[in-house]
Amino acid sequence: MSKKQQKCAPPSGTAPSAGPRPSKTSRIRAMVLIGVHLVVAVHLAHWFATGRTLSLIEPSEAMEFSKHSVINAGLVFFGAVILSTLLLGRFFCGWACHLVALQDLCRWLMLKLGITPRPLRSRSLAVVPFLAAGYMFFWPLAYRLWIGDDLSVRGQELYVQDIWRTMPGLWVGLATFLVCGFACVWFLGSKGFCTYACPYGALFAVADKFAPGRIRVTDACERCGHCTQTCSSNVNVAKEVHEFGMVVSTDCMKCLDCVSVCPTNALYFGFGGIAVGKQAKRPWGKSWGEEALLGLVFAWAFFAVRGLYDLVPFLFALGIAGCVAFVALRCMQLLTKPKVNLLNTPLKASGKLQPKGHLFLVASILVLGWIAQSSWIQFQGMQSARAFKVLAPVKQTWFTENRMPVDDVVTDAAEKVLASGGRAIEAGLLGDPRRLMESAWAALILEDSERFEDLMTRAQAAAPRAGTPSVDLGHQAWASGDLDRAAELLAHAVEIDPDLHQAWSELAELEANRGRKHLDGVLKQVRRGLDQRPADARLHDLLGSLYAAQGNQAAAQAALSRALTLDPLLPPPRIKLAQIRVMQGQHREARRLLREGLKLTPGEPALKNALAELDAAGRQ
Repeated sequence: MSKKQQKCAPPSGTAPSAGPRPSKTSRIRAMVLIGVHLVVAVHLAHWFATGRTLSLIEPSEAMEFSKHSVINAGLVFFGAVILSTLLLGRFFCGWACHLVALQDLCRWLMLKLGITPRPLRSRSLAVVPFLAAGYMFFWPLAYRLWIGDDLSVRGQELYVQDIWRTMPGLWVGLATFLVCGFACVWFLGSKGFCTYACPYGALFAVADKFAPGRIRVTDACERCGHCTQTCSSNVNVAKEVHEFGMVVSTDCMKCLDCVSVCPTNALYFGFGGIAVGKQAKRPWGKSWGEEALLGLVFAWAFFAVRGLYDLVPFLFALGIAGCVAFVALRCMQLLTKPKVNLLNTPLKASGKLQPKGHLFLVASILVLGWIAQSSWIQFQGMQSARAFKVLAPVKQTWFTENRMPVDDVVTDAAEKVLASGGRAIEAGLLGDPRRLMESAWAALILEDSERFEDLMTRAQAAAPRAGTPSVDLGHQAWASGDLDRAAELLAHAVEIDPDLHQAWSELAELEANRGRKHLDGVLKQVRRGLDQRPADARLHDLLGSLYAAQGNQAAAQAALSRALTLDPLLPPPRIKLAQIRVMQGQHREARRLLREGLKLTPGEPALKNALAELDAAGRQ
């Protein structure tokens, strides 16, 4: 059969059709997507087994480059996918994205129940993915340019020890999948999250326009329209191949279902002209008033839930906002239109509200009421955070000899934190660790230590994965002379959050001051930490310091050398190792170590000072 590309007519509707045949490709794609999840499981298993693995292979990790110029596996992966999209189109979305897998699963289940997802087709929400992509990847770069920050690469983080560091907890993750993978399909249509929320999809859509690899058509097309009926991305395949000889919509994710169901094999994936400058007319179907409502409610809901209780991450907030915007639209339509459906369910018919319409309204009032309450909490939280900026310098010096004085300005700010933060805490359905910690510090600055203990303990309970509340409680116990409790709290902090290296050092200092028996206990805890995080250079550095404090120079050298091997840019183990070499009379080796460090990190003050002291001692 000739694969000569030509335009074909759209489905005429004159010939009866039994509907499209089942797609053979969909089963293959389902197996591939299952395989993707198995690869994720292997990645996690490798981390559990070794304590160190590739950083998350997730596009959101590329933000580390935008914010801090750090290269990680997520950035490399994201760049590779964009390059592949420039050639093949959005194959990654259709064949490797876990959220697409969930959305397709939801669509399949709905079809099995006789429910057909209906696309929202909103112009105002269609810009959300592009705004989200700009906020995630381009705004940080623009801000850094504005403040004169250096954009050169500062390091790489291809391997990590805490793979969950940037991920939400289990329950938040499951809720994200439920909303973005299922609720968005129910309310916004098949692949609703991709269309109205996904920031990565926005960048892939731009790249897709330049891709020579596209769904194309031959002269064998008989205008049956099966391709359009089977498309799970809401693309009018028949219309686009008629007008352009290929699919030009950037919503096409190259699932190849249309190719599989074509009864004459007229469709195929092939290479040819690109889609730049070609755009099929979309059936938006919403009035400008409805579009305005969708956009305004989306923005309201997004800002109401983003970061709520320090729990709701960015993508989750986008999914929630899309669903809430749909709910608001249906409520308005129930008030203004004689007939309103929710998928296959009539909510209003012949101008009369149906029983299920009453239920929908009640549920909608509850949802919108929750958004309103969340808005109030967020507003009070913003007021608290603004006032807390005045307290931050005082907090930093509170447990030091150079504590900043508490003047009237600081006192007023602390009272504002307690007032606004207290309102947010009282109105919240869950504990907000950020507001609780701010209020706790405000209470301590106002010399209410009992209230500090209460609020910080509540913050500890609200954020069990965070070690900072335990650190603050430990500092207060230390300052109060309760060394046993201070050691217990600092030990708890580093156990749940081993990245708190300052807390590790403070724990070691505390126990060293209490005697050798306690120092042995810290050594055991550091070793346990290294069992879980064998590639943590800072922990090896601390271990070397503890061995040196015990007089075990051989073990100290081994631990410090290991720290340098893991992170040659880290100054403390290099300086300590040089000091040991000086004690052993190896001055030349000590200088070599320090000069080597200065070559790796030119201008590092600690290394320059150590080398200057060594040279001065040599001249005496």
